[in-house]
Amino acid sequence: MKKKVIATLFASMVALSGCETVTSLPYSASTENVLSMQSKVSKSGNLVRLGEFSENKDVGSLTCRLNGPVDVSPGKTQAQFIKEAMQTELFMAKAYDAASDVEITGNLNSLSFSSVSPASWKLNLTVASNKSAGYTVEIEHPFKTSFSAYGACQNVAQAFAPAVQSLIAEVVKHPDFEKLIGG
Repeated sequence: MKKKVIATLFASMVALSGCETVTSLPYSASTENVLSMQSKVSKSGNLVRLGEFSENKDVGSLTCRLNGPVDVSPGKTQAQFIKEAMQTELFMAKAYDAASDVEITGNLNSLSFSSVSPASWKLNLTVASNKSAGYTVEIEHPFKTSFSAYGACQNVAQAFAPAVQSLIAEVVKHPDFEKLIGG
């Protein structure tokens, strides 16, 4: 009887805990990225627009531990999230013009994370434009993790936007960024 009660309690706990989807915070622009963009765009004199941002087939839905899905870009693909983040920063840097003849495109080649210590996001993005063949940047953005699956997976989701800030910083810091924007 005692074993039956324990088994029933355990089964109930498993059923009630279920999978939980964790979502990321909205993107907020990086002041450092905005200032860097302002500086480089003012040198070239060219404003830019963004074209298509795509992602490789193996970049898709993310699952964290046994907790469930991690939705880092609610309602859009991860590539669309990155495009909108870059567009926000270009706009804030007064470097964006939807009618510009300089169009930057991107492809998210890979996206992965580790929720165990040392926890990190790894992103690999290729950018190109109608002025340059482009280049590829890759970042590994560390973040704190947690022992519990829910806490660790929440940290994964919350670290995505800062990882995207780091990715955009690498795009702008790259020696060929000025060629990318037609400078």
